[in-house]
Amino acid sequence: MSRRTIPGPGLPLLAAALLLASSLAGCGSDAPAMPVTCAGADCACTAAAACVCAADCTTSCEGDCSLQCDARAKCNASAVGSVTIDCNDGSQCKGNGGDASVIVCDATSDCDLKAGAGSSATCSGSAVCKFNLGAGSTVSCTEMADCDVKCDDGDCAVSCEATASCRLNCGPGDGGAAGTECPDGRLICGTNC
Repeated sequence: MSRRTIPGPGLPLLAAALLLASSLAGCGSDAPAMPVTCAGADCACTAAAACVCAADCTTSCEGDCSLQCDARAKCNASAVGSVTIDCNDGSQCKGNGGDASVIVCDATSDCDLKAGAGSSATCSGSAVCKFNLGAGSTVSCTEMADCDVKCDDGDCAVSCEATASCRLNCGPGDGGAAGTECPDGRLICGTNC
């Protein structure tokens, strides 16, 4: 007795079912995390995790990312990796990043950054800056800027122009003391002038 196969929609239906199942498998808690998310009507990001904020934004990154905060915007950026923030005139910028994070705060901006080792921060114009940085980090405070810096793990340096206002507090490894003032105007923790 021979068996006869009747052609029908079985194969296309099976392929469609497998495609639907594989797409559903990507949803929910098993789905890979997006590299960057940005909440706020005036926030846009590229696939390379580079974001621009024009008004009020909160950015979160799974790796490294950057955020340009336009004039008079309010920005908050956090990254598992390094975060790079460009904070422009009149903006309020907050950041929380890993090692090698960077922030540039200018004009009348108000900046607050917590970051890991090897980070760098620049505060210029009449900006008000508060930084909490890891070991080996550097800060440049110029013009009429006001810089309040805490170095958690030592070996930090703050370059402070004569017209700027700078404070450096060293972490527990340095006894929680104020930074040492060097003859060249730098404030340091955990190292010699």
